[in-house]
Formats: sequence, C-alpha cells, structure tokens
Amino acid sequence: MSDRTPHERQNAPAAPKREPQVLSSDELIVYEAIATLRGPIGVDGLAATTGLEEGTVRAAVDRLTALEMVETGDQGTRIGPNDWDVRGAR
Repeated sequence: MSDRTPHERQNAPAAPKREPQVLSSDELIVYEAIATLRGPIGVDGLAATTGLEEGTVRAAVDRLTALEMVETGDQGTRIGPNDWDVRGAR
C-alpha cells in the first residue's frame, strides 16, 4: 500500500523561473524597458517609456519581481542578476 494521498503529484516539474518564455507580452515589454534603461526606474517612468497603463506596469513589475528577474528598491526597479544582455543597452 502507498501512503501517498491521491491528490499528491509525484515528480511534478519545477516551474520555470527567470525565463522570458513565461512572460506575458506586457511583462516582456516592461522587462525589456528595464533591461535596456539599466538604471532604477519608477512605475511612472516605465509607463511613459512603454506606453502601458500604470496599473499594467505595476502588475508586470510585481510578477517580474516574484520571478526574480528584476529588483525593486526605494529608487525604482532595475534588472536583476542574469546571464544575458540586451543589445544596445546603456
């Protein structure tokens, strides 16, 4: 007999983190803006840069932060540690 419960998943695949393929189009637009600008930028600056609504930008930043793709601090959001680069970034 097994002592595992029927609803338990065994060997469930790990959720991919820090992969651009898991991002929505708005999240990808916000991520690319942050990656290109390099410095900390606030939600209002990201909204102006991307043309997206502030609520959309805020939701994207929250998700990108949860995925550890960006870091948010007192001065704004900036790109998190990564192994890739954006061509033409300052």
